[in-house]
Amino acid sequence: MLFKSDGYRFEEFVEKTGKLTTPQALFDEFIGVMGRFGYTRIIFSVPRDEALPEADNRIGLMHNYPEDWQKYYTEKGFERLDPVLRAAGTYNYAFRWRALERTHRLSERQIRFFRLGEEAGLRHGIGIPMSGDKAQIAGIAMASGERVDAVRADLDLISAYCNQFFMSFKRMKGAEPSVLPPLVALSKKETEVLQWVAAGRSDDDISRLLNISPHTVDTHLRHIYQKLEVNNRVSAVVKAIVLGQIKI
Repeated sequence: MLFKSDGYRFEEFVEKTGKLTTPQALFDEFIGVMGRFGYTRIIFSVPRDEALPEADNRIGLMHNYPEDWQKYYTEKGFERLDPVLRAAGTYNYAFRWRALERTHRLSERQIRFFRLGEEAGLRHGIGIPMSGDKAQIAGIAMASGERVDAVRADLDLISAYCNQFFMSFKRMKGAEPSVLPPLVALSKKETEVLQWVAAGRSDDDISRLLNISPHTVDTHLRHIYQKLEVNNRVSAVVKAIVLGQIKI
């Protein structure tokens, strides 16, 4: 299948999260899956989302970060300078924490903040923003507790899991997910192509299965990407699943 991590398929996660009934059970399942990628420390924050109760609009809504670090973070007011938190409010794609040090003019305090986090066991981190309508700001940050970088930073696939987690969380809270637009009109042939992509088939396979040329398959995929506003196969399939365009 297309979505797989250490023998665990993304489709399994979608199925399981559809049956869970409590946010804690959902978060526990999510922690287990991200552990397969090497990420053992996770924090889920929703600074602003009008679709959720006011009590759920906060930093660190759910997490398994070290308690000492979280207490220190609050006491020192790191929320005001946290580069990851700032990036989550402006980026619309996943990023590595280290990349922020290379691409942004961080202050000495911000760089020191990253080093303190590493000392607390938050290493090799990534951030996954999840934007939506009504000025929604939400995101998930995750890191490894290991000094040696053994994580699998497959950001497209990890983003798919994060978005599925968030939409499941909102469902449990009685809120309609606002991560994605409400309607995308794929043609019948585009839907067929994407359904086979979701099944893990290559372009050549799809060409033979649908009796069309590889060039036509590529053309359909480019149209699909444009309509779904994505730029890769993983994101296209995940978005189509969420919108109900294809089934798994």
